[in-house]
Amino acid sequence: MTKNSDTEIISQADIDNLLRINEFIEQHDENSLVSELKQAILDSGKLEISQWESLRDHIREIEELIPHIDLIIKLKKETK
Repeated sequence: MTKNSDTEIISQADIDNLLRINEFIEQHDENSLVSELKQAILDSGKLEISQWESLRDHIREIEELIPHIDLIIKLKKETK
């Protein structure tokens, strides 16, 4: 099989990441990240303090990305 120099190849890892992102964004059932967080909060005994601290660190990382996400949304709306 020959490759066209203009053809972009996407790796399986890229596909997996895109699917994970899409699942994270689109998922509205009981297995979503938000639902899992709510359940963990309601049953706070399930996690140890170190797990809660780790979870909070991950949420901080997400919070730091929000301005970038907002900018992407703004730019995409402007290009419509």
